[in-house]
Order: sequence, then C-alpha cells, then structure tokens
Amino acid sequence: MASLGHVAVGLLAGRILKPTSLGAATKPMLVFASLSLLPDLDYIGVALGVPDAGPCGHRGAAHSLIPALVIGVAAFLSAKSLSLPRWRIATLAWLVVASHSLLDAMTVGSRGVPILWPFSFWRFEMPWRPIPDAPCGLAYLSLKGLHVASIEFLQFLPILGIALRPTNPPKVPASSTPSRRPRLLPLRRLNTPKRVAFGVLAHRVKRPAPK
Repeated sequence: MASLGHVAVGLLAGRILKPTSLGAATKPMLVFASLSLLPDLDYIGVALGVPDAGPCGHRGAAHSLIPALVIGVAAFLSAKSLSLPRWRIATLAWLVVASHSLLDAMTVGSRGVPILWPFSFWRFEMPWRPIPDAPCGLAYLSLKGLHVASIEFLQFLPILGIALRPTNPPKVPASSTPSRRPRLLPLRRLNTPKRVAFGVLAHRVKRPAPK
C-alpha cells in the first residue's frame, strides 16, 4: 500500500479548502489526512483473524468506491451545521477517500483493489505502478518501511510542498497608501526695484507732449 502518499493527498485537500493561511488550514489538513487513511482500517480486522482473501480482508470492500461515497454524503450532511460549503467539503472528502484506492492500485506488487464492489470483486491494477508497497502494521517501522517512506517522500514532495507552503503576506492596496506630495517652499519677497518685475525690465512709457 501507499503510506505517505495518502497523507500528502489529505494535506493538499485541507490546504485547498483554506488556501490563504497555513495556520487556518491546519485543522482541515489533519481531518483530510485522517480520512485518506480510513480504508486501511480493514487491516485491524486481518490482525484480529479475519480472512485476508475475502471482502473483509485488507484491500477488500473498504478499498471500493462505496466508503468514499458514504464519507462524501456524510460530509455533505454535516457541512451545514459546521457553517462550511457543502459541495466543496463533500467533493474533497470523496476525492480524498477515493484516491486511496487509486494509489494502492499503483503500488509495485499490488494485488489490485476491488473498486466496483459489491457489483464485482474483480481487483483492478494500474498499468503504471511506480509506488513501492509499504509494509503494514509495526513492520512499517523497520528498515524496509523507512526505505519505502523515503521513496514516497521524494515522489510526493511536490504535493507536500504545495500543501505546506508558507502563508503569503497580505497585499496592501496601492490606493490605501498615502501619497507624498512635494513640499512647497515659501515664496520670498524679491527685493528688486519697482522697475523690475520677475526679471523683466519695465521700461517707462513716454507720454506724448501736449500740442
């Protein structure tokens, strides 16, 4: 299964919901990251003795599109009470849970996922499978698990970079900044003769002599 890749998709969905502030997006990022790992809860049943090959096993019915549809409907119904946009929350929740099956179908050595359960238990695999298969449970803390995590970190680094990008500083509109006017110097009185005005000589006008 993919491990860090699921979390990266969940973090990106939370940042899409709150794109302007990383602090405001922390809570939805954690919620969507938890939803991205929801289908892997079927491994708990396998650890308790549930047959792994059937619909209740790992990568069984929990990896179909039914859980994603249920989570999407639940998010749509609860969004109004939380004063959140219904369709946006429902769409993001559905995509995050559904992406789990898609990424698991892209893992190396994958046995596929029954996306169309309960209509069909046929396990689908993607033709391109670049994601290494991560060990389950406590085996993820082994050297193999750390090796897989490092590879996934490099593969999903662009998504993590977009999700964890720092908050952009608010832009101050140009109209709100006061414009500086040039300071006018006081005019000084020119100590010039009366015959001189602004640097131009004033000539006397001779009156015509009386006839």
